[in-house]
Amino acid sequence: MYYLLIAFLILFSPVHAQQYTEVEGVWNGAIDLNGNELAIRITFSYTDGELDGTLDIPQQQAFNLPIEVTRADGEEITFQFETGTGPAIFDGIWSEMDESIIGEYVQNSLRFPFYLNKESRSGLPSSNQMETDVTLPTRAGVVGGTLLLQENPAPLIILLTGSGSQDRDESVAGFGVFNELSRQLFQNGFSSFRYDDRGIGTSTGETDATLEELAEDLVDIVSYLESEYGDQFTDLIFLGHSQGGLVASLAASETTPKGIIFMATPFLSGDQIINEQIVVLSEAQGISEEIMNENLEYQEEIYEVVRTGSSWETIEESLRNRLQEQINQLPDAQIESLGDLTGFIDSQINRQLSAAKSRWFKSMIEFQPAAALQELDVPLLALFGEKDMQVYPDSNVREIVNIRGNSDINIEYTVIPDANHLFQSAESGLPSEYGTLEREFADGLIDAIVEWLNGLE
Repeated sequence: MYYLLIAFLILFSPVHAQQYTEVEGVWNGAIDLNGNELAIRITFSYTDGELDGTLDIPQQQAFNLPIEVTRADGEEITFQFETGTGPAIFDGIWSEMDESIIGEYVQNSLRFPFYLNKESRSGLPSSNQMETDVTLPTRAGVVGGTLLLQENPAPLIILLTGSGSQDRDESVAGFGVFNELSRQLFQNGFSSFRYDDRGIGTSTGETDATLEELAEDLVDIVSYLESEYGDQFTDLIFLGHSQGGLVASLAASETTPKGIIFMATPFLSGDQIINEQIVVLSEAQGISEEIMNENLEYQEEIYEVVRTGSSWETIEESLRNRLQEQINQLPDAQIESLGDLTGFIDSQINRQLSAAKSRWFKSMIEFQPAAALQELDVPLLALFGEKDMQVYPDSNVREIVNIRGNSDINIEYTVIPDANHLFQSAESGLPSEYGTLEREFADGLIDAIVEWLNGLE
């Protein structure tokens, strides 16, 4: 759940590119420098419908350089990174069939060919694990998902993804979080169902959906699974990652699962989470207190417009002025590379404010998790990563303790040491680090889940 909207103004923010989940992952290749190959490794991340990534150049001891995808249109893909003397640009053609990207690398007017080949996916369930692709009807359209069933009836865990347009594997920075989780649940005796979000993969429907509408999808999914596969599972448990936990809590009042697992789910309201992200990430990235406070004030202006439905004109004009100030500080050559500045700034404004103008965003900042929990009478488990910088563990654990002290809610919580928002073992916990880490869970996560599941009566 990455809520941060305008905390740090970036001149080349990630391009919004629907259905680029197949680009996501690790790519290895080289730049051909007049017959001498310079090896490169790129990790593309596809999160909340946006494509970006990092670049490694091992021979130059350069790692985790941020890249910006400036164009993703069909087979054409262009991305770049800053060198200190202007952007270095990769202009390529992506072949989904060959899993390759071939094109031209341009730096300081010099041009060289480059190629990339995608690493094969690992960690997929073996063929004897009886995965079944399922398409089922909902009020909003159809949902496509994958059932992984034990040979004999067992508890069925429904996995709910975080915010943004996610596929059933919840693939983030090359790590199929739910693919790996379903595999490990299976190894521990549990069945699972994971599914594509609206408008992604084989699911249909409008991607801009409120939390309440996403909960309706889950209610319909439960009804179908109980009708068609009810004799193949014993109990039903929801497991929501980040925003998925909020959706699970809404749907549980109608479906009554055996229990709910919240993985890095916020127990504070959406606006509180965003503000906390701004503070935590500003401190981690060395952003000055002055800039941080400006971003917090600007964010509050956005909340007010969203809540009241008033005009976006003032917000857009303020953003226009800030972008123009940033552009004025760039070298002349880089300014010229932006082309039509008016058109460029307009596109940046539309891109940076598109999420805030969505129906989803309004529902998210108005949702009160504590109030939703008051309606639940089932066992709950909240899991947090110690180094999570998207849903900060300390403040959310405090909120759980407060909720538990003022109600009869049956909720336990565990903080997984060294884990980030994806529950990988992390160094800094920053989102930019995700693609550089091992595609596996930190020690303690699976044990905590399995122990709690086995303890359900």
